[in-house]
Amino acid sequence: MEKDEIVDTLNDLIRIVEDSHEAYRQAAESAAEASDGVPGADDLKALFNDLAAQRGAIVRELQRLVAEIGGAPDVGGTMLGGAHRFFLELRAAVMGRDRAAILNEVERGESECVRRYDEALAKELPLPVTAVIAQHLDRIRVDRDRMVALRDVVA
Repeated sequence: MEKDEIVDTLNDLIRIVEDSHEAYRQAAESAAEASDGVPGADDLKALFNDLAAQRGAIVRELQRLVAEIGGAPDVGGTMLGGAHRFFLELRAAVMGRDRAAILNEVERGESECVRRYDEALAKELPLPVTAVIAQHLDRIRVDRDRMVALRDVVA
């Protein structure tokens, strides 16, 4: 696989994870605004802050990989397609104070991240890059499964 294709693949992951990072940051802020008297809002705020920090660390690691390969790492996300809808729906769910809807939207967004990571792993990337992507994918799957478990408890 050529350097440009590796860089493009990693930059695609940077964009989707940066979208996730920003969405979790905004969701934590919205949960804080909506927390007055709403049961469970504070635990969602803490969870979203934790996930935002994790996603920020993943973005930085991917950017480092791109730079090590000799490419130019993306510094922002994209608000296109399914990711865009996920973040808009997540914000509306948070503002609507519907815990089950919040968790459902988070799970959908995490599923999109998993899909993009699976696509990246299907490519013939260098072993060190594959190892990092696989590690990130494991983390994202754990978080997605956590959202599903929380959602199922609420439902």
